[in-house]
Amino acid sequence: MTHPLRWLALVPLERADMAAIDNVAAWYKEHFPSAPQPAPSGTTDKLLTLTLGEYTAAATLVDRPIPWSQLEGPCATAWYWPEAAETLRRHMAHLLVTLVDEGGRAVTKAACLTRLTAALTATSPSLGVFWGPSRMVHPSDAFIEQAAPMRDDDLPLFLWIDFRIEAFGDGAVRLYTTGLEGLGQSELEVSHYVGPPQQLLGYAYNIAHYLLDQRKVVRDGDTIGLTDDVQVAAHRGPSMIDPSLEVLKLEFVAGG
Repeated sequence: MTHPLRWLALVPLERADMAAIDNVAAWYKEHFPSAPQPAPSGTTDKLLTLTLGEYTAAATLVDRPIPWSQLEGPCATAWYWPEAAETLRRHMAHLLVTLVDEGGRAVTKAACLTRLTAALTATSPSLGVFWGPSRMVHPSDAFIEQAAPMRDDDLPLFLWIDFRIEAFGDGAVRLYTTGLEGLGQSELEVSHYVGPPQQLLGYAYNIAHYLLDQRKVVRDGDTIGLTDDVQVAAHRGPSMIDPSLEVLKLEFVAGG
């Protein structure tokens, strides 16, 4: 059974200040006018409870830092934010942002939590965002910038999914994802790829977006066409990182 508070984000704060609901609501309306607007159902100095369409969400001010053991690993692997550890070590408090899992499509819930987290981040003394489902950290500005233009056909996957690329000694690279499972799809893995890492990242991003946007279920042995020249064979099997997890293994059978 899914835990009712599985959808969670943390917002490290420079000081223990709770975002004002009026400021949150105004920022939300300006940047997400077509989305269900936040309606407060209860507020205190340290707790904001609200509804967002069919979902219930809450933001709690925790007057102490996030345990560094929870942030150290994500900071160390945040290649896109070299200053992550230096920045987040300065935080003195944090917001605990949760969305109650009341059923429905995972991508819809991720989008709802993203919009609320962006509004809270923009209206509080934030230093960054920890995205719970993928255990990733993001700079405040980057999180807001990527969240603001979100649409069904333009999902902020770099906020939700860790596309990890690692190099081999022979010049090849491998890729694996963290975060797709929480969105209702199998994680992706490429065990060996010869070519520019940025190209592989683009391919993996496009496949992930296609699976989520089109709600596709890929069967073992299916072929995914990326371009006229590049085809990918998909096989289901144990993860090279965690053999207890079944993933979608991608093999480039042409091009690349």
